[in-house]
Amino acid sequence: MESKAPPCHPTYDLKAVIKLALAEDSADLGDVTSMATIPAEVEVEAHFLAKEDGIVAGIALAEMIFHEVDPCLKVEWCQKDGDHVLKGLRLGKVYGKAHSIVVAERVVLNFMQRMSGIATLTKAMAEAAFPAVILETRKTAPGLRLVDKWAVLIGGGKNHRLGLFDMLLIKDNHISIAGGITEALKSADHYLLQNNLQMEVEASGNVTLDTVHQIGQTGVTYISSGALTHSVRALDISLKIDTDLALEVGRRTNRA
Repeated sequence: MESKAPPCHPTYDLKAVIKLALAEDSADLGDVTSMATIPAEVEVEAHFLAKEDGIVAGIALAEMIFHEVDPCLKVEWCQKDGDHVLKGLRLGKVYGKAHSIVVAERVVLNFMQRMSGIATLTKAMAEAAFPAVILETRKTAPGLRLVDKWAVLIGGGKNHRLGLFDMLLIKDNHISIAGGITEALKSADHYLLQNNLQMEVEASGNVTLDTVHQIGQTGVTYISSGALTHSVRALDISLKIDTDLALEVGRRTNRA
């Protein structure tokens, strides 16, 4: 599967999301443990490793994070966003200052693990839903909607509305306030005629991997599932320093 660009959004800025995540983890101080135990000039190589099977996602975002922390870090990938990976497979590596890698490590892994978990579930549900198209919902992690929806794209799904502004979607509270489903539909029909919007059929509500195939056979165009993002299980991915290489560098610089 080809890498998918993040969905467009009028208010979200990926760089701002990255900066917030980094500030949350290291503030303006960096990693005090590394500063206490590792000389600032030490360079290391670290490898990404898949610790279970799944769809990898977040590679493009990881590069952005590494570059934000330290533009001198060198990142090489053996896989791309959307690839199916097996347990034990090396995904790529990063080389540069140890302090920079350690500062970026947890933020990178948090994003990659969550995005890969979403992409893995999306892939399975998209295949089961065919010929219907699988969508996520607005049940995303607060502040991370853009990232969660990007992961759905990588997994082979399509994006539902990005917010309240881009789709007319009647829900139970709208029906209650409008005075019943008949009145809500009449008002919606009038609005659609006035604004020249398209109408398509979507199924939603308690959609899971166990039920999505049956729903997909009913002829609906779309199936939306909050399970893709609201309770996703992260895919286990690690970033390990090459110990042998670190010791070799240490010996060359008389530190080991």
